[in-house]
Amino acid sequence: MGRSKDLASGAAYQDQTESDTRYVNTAGDTMTGTLVAGTRLQVGDSSITQGYPQANFGYVADFQAATGSQTFISIAPPSVSSLGDNGTVIGEDGSDTYITQRGNKNIKLGTSNVNRLIIDGSGRVTTPNQPMFGAYNYSGTATAIGGYNPMRWANVHTNVGNHFNNSTGKFTFPVSGKYVVFCNINHKAADANWSGLYMLYNTSVQMVSWSMNTAATEHDNVIISSLVSASANDTLAFCWHNSYTAPSTNASYNMAYIYLLG
Repeated sequence: MGRSKDLASGAAYQDQTESDTRYVNTAGDTMTGTLVAGTRLQVGDSSITQGYPQANFGYVADFQAATGSQTFISIAPPSVSSLGDNGTVIGEDGSDTYITQRGNKNIKLGTSNVNRLIIDGSGRVTTPNQPMFGAYNYSGTATAIGGYNPMRWANVHTNVGNHFNNSTGKFTFPVSGKYVVFCNINHKAADANWSGLYMLYNTSVQMVSWSMNTAATEHDNVIISSLVSASANDTLAFCWHNSYTAPSTNASYNMAYIYLLG
């Protein structure tokens, strides 16, 4: 039968000496109190850390199953008596790494004590802090960049991180990465006039879309839709050419969005 050992007080087993207090000798023995490992906690083959090429890693704990093809660590909430459909399993085998919530609960990854990525019990993933902006209803222009007028919006309905500045009409990329960008001018101020939509990266024109100066083109869809490789702190602005007709300010038309894909 297993015995209980109080590590905090140093109380010895019934039939063992004080010099034996470091050991759990028999299957089923338990410990109470706090276990402190001076260098690291080792469970399994002591050679497993030798395979890492970074000799300066500060290892705290190593785990390896003694048998089978997988190593798993189970973490359960304090109130349950068995893992069952509660708790989390972290595991490793020859081909994959596993982080599994056994119940129908959220998995939350965070920084600075804020949840940044959430996977719910049905596998739906949300990233509440993912940089993005969305707007509709063109309302006017900001300070021109050359001959191009940055577009401002009457309804900025989404602006996670406040990276879009509606005073300048510019979106500032917070981090380097791939961004989805979209703008649609589907109502121009004057029919039978040229209308040009431009995408400016910093001050350089990268993309252009046009509507012709023919009749019945007032509701042409003038669209820029693309994937942009951006560097942190660079800017992007959707603009119209000031030599031609502007977008309409009708509340039901014209729209734009930008979001970080990854």
